[in-house]
Amino acid sequence: YLIAASGGLRDLNKGSVSDPGATFSKALQFIATRESAFLVMLDFQHVVTNAVAYRALLDALPGCKARGTMVLMVAPSWNLPAELQHEVPILHQSLPGPQQLASALDVILEASKEAGHARDLDDSRRTALLSAARGLTVNEAENAFALAACNGLLPATVEAEKMRLVKSRCMTVEQPQDADALGGLGCLKAYIGEEVLPARDDDKLRVRGLLLVGVPGTGKSLAARVIAAMLNWPLVRLDLAAAKGSLVGESEATTRHALSTVDAVAPAVLWIDEVEKAVGGFASSAATDGGTTLGMVGTLLTWLQEHDSPVLVVATCNDYAKLPPEMVRAGRFDERFFLDLPGDSERSEIAAIHLGKLGCDPQHAGPVANLSQDFTGAEIEQLVKSAARRSRRNPTIEHLKAAAAE
Repeated sequence: YLIAASGGLRDLNKGSVSDPGATFSKALQFIATRESAFLVMLDFQHVVTNAVAYRALLDALPGCKARGTMVLMVAPSWNLPAELQHEVPILHQSLPGPQQLASALDVILEASKEAGHARDLDDSRRTALLSAARGLTVNEAENAFALAACNGLLPATVEAEKMRLVKSRCMTVEQPQDADALGGLGCLKAYIGEEVLPARDDDKLRVRGLLLVGVPGTGKSLAARVIAAMLNWPLVRLDLAAAKGSLVGESEATTRHALSTVDAVAPAVLWIDEVEKAVGGFASSAATDGGTTLGMVGTLLTWLQEHDSPVLVVATCNDYAKLPPEMVRAGRFDERFFLDLPGDSERSEIAAIHLGKLGCDPQHAGPVANLSQDFTGAEIEQLVKSAARRSRRNPTIEHLKAAAAE
């Protein structure tokens, strides 16, 4: 039998409606009198916290147990009232594996063939499509494959659709940046090239986390984007502050869901920007916010330690002293980098990048470096922009000096 929010009790064996006017309560009363029956309830998560609804379920359970009858409630998530938490076990359905995704792909390929749009699909393209669909449900994968079928069955189309579905109130998909956009930071770039890239497919040696600490404006956020581009992985930004909710347990549940989603869409780079602000108040959380921050940080720490998916966590931080010691210990972040003010050669490299972006003469990079002693990378960028605005993209030394002086 099947009952949903639209009402009416359907007999699935006969393919007919047994009781057109049945509600959830009436369906539960009916099923409790049947021998070895099976009732599927859809949409019940929207009313389960209502006293009338959960009391009807509690009253039906003894009859169901005595007659070998089962009630199956299906929903994306559950927030059961206390009366049901020890009565109803929750079974979490895992996301589809490669075999199920392959079946979804075959459905789309067969439909394309019937429509006269058959395409040759070699093993490498098929593998790439299935890899791009990892983390999607079967229906989502079918939709993504169908969209890709209209565009040459490109794995990038499936990947883009997956990233669109990842977005939530605390997660966004960001655009990676080419390594050419990042001036200086040679040690960080060398580490990515010598340790992160060679071991990214090795489960035992893979780098799991990097912590970038330093003065604001020295390129920490840009470095996260560049790392994603170097790995050729999507960049997912996690805003822990936005995960906080008004209901008890909601913040921790949102954090867990976000991290499980990142696991599902792996490989990916997870960017946590200004992480010290997200964990602010960690030590006093029990007294200030009922332990919400403590629970969220605890969930994050456990995941940082235990996750085995190909996810590289890149956390940026302006004030290292505000981070709890348990967050920065070995095992949660493989390496920590301090991003200081750029040196002479780094300032010249940064200036050349921004001059090139604006179509200005890159020969001014040297003078900009000389004028920007103790400037951050962000301040060098603003210096170049200011001089370019004053000169209509044709700055002279005088324009640069004036912009630097201000």
